Amino acid sequence: MITLAAQAALASNEQVIRVMRLVGAKDTYVARAFVRRFTNRALVGAFAGTVLGMVAIALLPRAAAEGAFLTGLGFSGAGWLVPLVIPVLAMVTAFWATRFAAFRMLRGMR
Repeated sequence: MITLAAQAALASNEQVIRVMRLVGAKDTYVARAFVRRFTNRALVGAFAGTVLGMVAIALLPRAAAEGAFLTGLGFSGAGWLVPLVIPVLAMVTAFWATRFAAFRMLRGMR
């Protein structure tokens, strides 16, 4: 999804990119702007989703002797820190996916 969004953003800004190239902007400069924007969006979105997911898990019922449905699920102790890896992984994935898509689209705009 990130790759498709980056490609769409680059395609919709093709005329602006052409003008930037005319005034001397390199492809790395143009790509860096798109990569930064999409990486930040992925980080913020993944962090918000992770926090909401952790809140939902915290609200699940505790283990019950009756064996009720969805009881006893969750994290304990330092296990609550494990989901915080998700935003970092999303950010790294977004960075490389956007970078790859940006340079591929910029090569095609020549």
